Amino acid sequence: MFTDKNYAKVVITVFILITSILFSTATLYSEESFSTSIKNKFDTIYQRFSDSIIPLQEGVAVAIDNNYAILPATIVEKVKNPVFAVDSKLNIAVIKLNRDFNPVNFDLPATKDEIFFLLTVFEEPSLLIVKGEIKDSKIQIRGKQIPGSLVLSLDLKPIGVVTESDNVSEALLIKPVYSEINKLIKRKPGWLGLQGQTLTAELSKIFNASEGVVITNIYEAGPSDKAGLKRGDVIVEADSYRIKELKDLQNIISAKFAGDTLNLKILRDGIQKDFPVILEEPPETLLQASSSYKSQIKGVEITEIPEKLKTNLKKSIKGVYVNKVKEDSPALGVLKQDDVIIEINKKPVNSINDFNDIISKATGSDLLILVYRQDSFQYVIIPGQKSR
Repeated sequence: MFTDKNYAKVVITVFILITSILFSTATLYSEESFSTSIKNKFDTIYQRFSDSIIPLQEGVAVAIDNNYAILPATIVEKVKNPVFAVDSKLNIAVIKLNRDFNPVNFDLPATKDEIFFLLTVFEEPSLLIVKGEIKDSKIQIRGKQIPGSLVLSLDLKPIGVVTESDNVSEALLIKPVYSEINKLIKRKPGWLGLQGQTLTAELSKIFNASEGVVITNIYEAGPSDKAGLKRGDVIVEADSYRIKELKDLQNIISAKFAGDTLNLKILRDGIQKDFPVILEEPPETLLQASSSYKSQIKGVEITEIPEKLKTNLKKSIKGVYVNKVKEDSPALGVLKQDDVIIEINKKPVNSINDFNDIISKATGSDLLILVYRQDSFQYVIIPGQKSR
């Protein structure tokens, strides 16, 4: 929003000759009446729409809803506000605003105007008169214009926003595509229904994959569970994009919505498989628990999961609780107090007996342990050692 509410400070730049405007309408104005008419229009435009324009680093955004604004997709990388959705076909992005703005109600021009008003921002609000031509759902405007600028017809109807800035800039008429933009606003972000971690050098050897994201948890009845993914699968591609680390997967999911399909390529026991996953709306409350577990490794005390902790855990989480890790333990810095041990060497740990049995058979070898820690699952490795 503009900080200076004094519309008298609006910068007015005329890009075309006044005569072009005079003869673009049926009525011939005197110089004085024309000047008064234009000034009144400038004043009206600024007062009506100045609180609908949001200055950005590389352009402007236009409020289309109390909490959402549209801008060209080409400048989203320069935007600090969270990008809510992008429509590459329309070249429009939607950002979420941190407070209410006055939304613009777009209309269609009554005639095939060749003269338009352009409300934008340089260092301060600027109102331009520009010449252009309406072609289908777009307006070709002479000159390089600021991306996101609001285009108004001569009768002061807001009709579009500048989406391409070049020697001949392009503005999109919003009214014909408003329903598509509205769908973007109302769509819910996509949820994959799993947790994972980037493969380390040690984990790469164990899972027989040079890079990727290993799945540490599958939410029961979630989209990944329905698609047949399993804990221990390694995601190496998503929608044909190579996945090197967790943030690669997160970036792809961030541009998806509930109902979209994410095509995953995974490695399972060294065999490559394809899984299309239909994303869903995230549940109201994801796993909320203060993680915990114990173990029978040297210097590690384990117990059953305390009752007070069980009430915060989902029924699907089973394991043992790490009550304490001593300074002389090989697990120091690997396991932490309050971890819950879910698996050891890919074998489920449902009780202390399971834990002891697996540890006794793994004497001297490295231990690949899946733990639940601070609302997430992750693999850790304890170097080969003897159980006590």
